[in-house]
Amino acid sequence: MTDLKIVGTMIVVILVLSLVSIYYYYKTLSTSPQITTISRNLRIISLAPSDTQILISLGLGKYIVGVDYYSYQLLESLNLTKDIPSNVTIFSQISPPNISGLLLLHPTVVVVEEGLIGSYLQQLKESGLNVLVTNNDFANSYSQIENCILKIGEFFNDTNGAQQLIDWMNEKISNFSITGNVSVAYLLWICPDLSFYTAGGNVFINSIIVQSGGTNVFANYSGYPLLTPSSLLLAKPSVIIAQEEYNLSYTQYLISQYKGMNSSKVYIMGNLATNLFNEPGPLSVYSIQMIKLILEGEAPHYISDSWVIKELNVTLPVF
Repeated sequence: MTDLKIVGTMIVVILVLSLVSIYYYYKTLSTSPQITTISRNLRIISLAPSDTQILISLGLGKYIVGVDYYSYQLLESLNLTKDIPSNVTIFSQISPPNISGLLLLHPTVVVVEEGLIGSYLQQLKESGLNVLVTNNDFANSYSQIENCILKIGEFFNDTNGAQQLIDWMNEKISNFSITGNVSVAYLLWICPDLSFYTAGGNVFINSIIVQSGGTNVFANYSGYPLLTPSSLLLAKPSVIIAQEEYNLSYTQYLISQYKGMNSSKVYIMGNLATNLFNEPGPLSVYSIQMIKLILEGEAPHYISDSWVIKELNVTLPVF
């Protein structure tokens, strides 16, 4: 049941994000809290993996007293839990936020994503919490992620570190990116009736596919649409990339139910690969390299955590 709840939360979050517009992205930038010089006597809570990545890269990991479950899971997969205190509090639920639990940690600032818990911002502020609102989950390009990095850097009075992180990202993007036209279908989630959620042309995942040398066969859609099985068959993608559901066997079973599907062009991403691909943070630069290797036929058909760590050499710099 725990796995079902986690998966359900992920799907709800993705569907919510599909309803917001680029206008709201810029609106959030202009209405964020006033940038403040913060002392190093910090107690930070981060409630989104993309924000946690940025905070650690800015050398603020030692001040983190609370993180969300997905942040910790990603750090654990990459053996990066050493970058945060061993007694960090892990919040199993992002939305709605556990306000009483947040207050018990006496944070100096709580870093939250507008797309994840935007509807609870007023409650957080009314409880007396100092909130820094970010918006990577609204990003549809790397430049928008970089804007968010600058915002966090300015808030913590570390614009130099923020620029170093941006420069690191741009170097990786330049090294990994390639021009190409391999048609790609991404199956974000397959339902029991074989309908599936995918990524449209105005979301971050589409940007990764393009920079990896691919073209998204569902780029004419917006957000994360739910499509019928016939849509996949009619699109005739050269490569199908699917997110693992529960376990590999069950995912393979679902894909096998699509009539006329050639299994040799199907690639299934495990937990870590999915997190890199779906989460618009600094570590997502490695997803360009990963998808590029898939499109070139240089990756296994199951993208395991161990393969990602070994072949992509995923590291998170600290400046």
